Amino acid sequence: MLSGIKVGKKKKKAKKVHEPSASSDSDRPEPVSKEPRHGHENDDNQSVADKLRNAIASGKTSVLEDRSASRMIGRLESLPMEAENPSDFAASATVVVSRKISSIDKREEDMTAAELAMNERNMTMPWDEQMVRNAIRTGKKRKKGISGDDSDEELENMKRLLPVDVKEQKAKAAGKATQREQHREVDRYLKQEKITAKCSWWVGSKSFAKHRLLGFGNHLSLVMAPPNLSLIPGHHFHMVPIQHAPSFVECNDDAIWDEVKRFHTALSNMYATKGKGIILLETVLPNNGFWQTKMDVIAVPFSVLQDAPMYFKSSMVEQSDEWGTHNKVMPTSARKPVKSVLPKKGFPYFYVDWGSVSTSENTGYCAIIEGDSFRHDFGMDTLSSIMDLDPIRFNRRRKFSHEDERENIAAFMEGWKKFDWTKDLQG
Repeated sequence: MLSGIKVGKKKKKAKKVHEPSASSDSDRPEPVSKEPRHGHENDDNQSVADKLRNAIASGKTSVLEDRSASRMIGRLESLPMEAENPSDFAASATVVVSRKISSIDKREEDMTAAELAMNERNMTMPWDEQMVRNAIRTGKKRKKGISGDDSDEELENMKRLLPVDVKEQKAKAAGKATQREQHREVDRYLKQEKITAKCSWWVGSKSFAKHRLLGFGNHLSLVMAPPNLSLIPGHHFHMVPIQHAPSFVECNDDAIWDEVKRFHTALSNMYATKGKGIILLETVLPNNGFWQTKMDVIAVPFSVLQDAPMYFKSSMVEQSDEWGTHNKVMPTSARKPVKSVLPKKGFPYFYVDWGSVSTSENTGYCAIIEGDSFRHDFGMDTLSSIMDLDPIRFNRRRKFSHEDERENIAAFMEGWKKFDWTKDLQG
C-alpha cells in the first residue's frame, strides 16, 4: 500500500513536468526519452540542460536553485571555448554570466546556495578576512539603530583582525609614543613649577625676593636667609645652584664645587676677624627630583666650631634608627669630599661641614636617609642645642620688620666688599 502511494506521487509530479509551457512551440523543452540510459551522469546532464533552456525561455530562475543545476553551472564554467554544440554553450554561458552579474549586488542573506558557492570559488581574499569585512559592513548598517558604545567597540575589535600595513602600524606607534613623551614632559614641568614656586631661596622661583641676593657667581648664588627662618638673623645664608638641582651631590660639574669652596673661604676669612667660623649644612629629603636644594651657611663662634664634630656625631648616632638600614655615619675630608663618599644620584642624605679645625681630622660627616621620619631641621636643631638657642621652628611664626632685614643686609654688604670674589667675574 505504501509503495502504491509513492508511485502515485511520482506520477503526479511527472504530469506537472510535462505540462505545456506558456512559451512558444519552438522554445518548448523536448520530451524526455523513456528509453533506458547506460549512465546516470548523462541522464542528469540532459535533464539539467532541459531545465536551463526552459528557464532561459520562460524567464523563470527558480529552476536554477536546484542542486543539479548548480553542478551544471560549475561544469559550464569549465567548458572550453570550442564546444561541440555552440547553442548549448551559449545558453549555459548566458546563465553563468547572468548569475554572476545578479550576485554582485546581492547580499549573502538573499543569495541562493549556487550563488554562494560561486562567490566562494571566485573569492580572492582569505575566508576569515572576508567574514570580518562582511561583519563590519553589517555592523555599520545596524549602527544607526543601536544605542550605546557596544557597537563601536565591536567594530573596532573586528577591524583589528584585518591585515595592517607594518610600516603604517610602526609609524602610528611611534607617533603615539612621541605624544605620550611630550605629555610626560609637560606634566613634569608643571609639577616642578608648582613645587619650586615655594623655594623662596632660588633665583628661578616666582617667590624669590631680589633684595636678599648677596652674591652671584657663574654657578652659585649667595642669598640672605629670611629672619623667621634664620638661626641667627643677619648671619645665616643660603648657597643655591643657579640651575635647578635636587642636591649638590647630583651636580656633576666641578665648577660648582669650586664656587662652594670659594664662597666658604671668603666667608670664613670675613668672619675670622670677628672670632667666628662657618658651618655648612645640607639636608636632602625624598622629593622626586623637583625640590631645589640649598646649603645653609651659618656663622658661629669658634668655641661652637670646635665642639661641632663631637656634637654632630653624637646626634647622628642617636638618630640612627631614623636613617634607615644604611645608618652608618661617613666622615668627609679635603681628600675625600662628600661627592665621592655618597652615590651620585637618587639618594637623600644629610651633610655637615665645619672645615679644618684642630679638634678633628675630618672636615664633616654625611649619612644616607632612608626613613620617612627624618626631620628636615635636624641639623639646625643640633646646632641650636650647641649654641643654647631656641629651635628654629619657634621663630617661623614670628614677624620681623622689613627695616630690620634691610639693616642686616646692609651691615653684611659693608663687610663683604673686601672679600667678595664675584665682582671679579664682571671683568
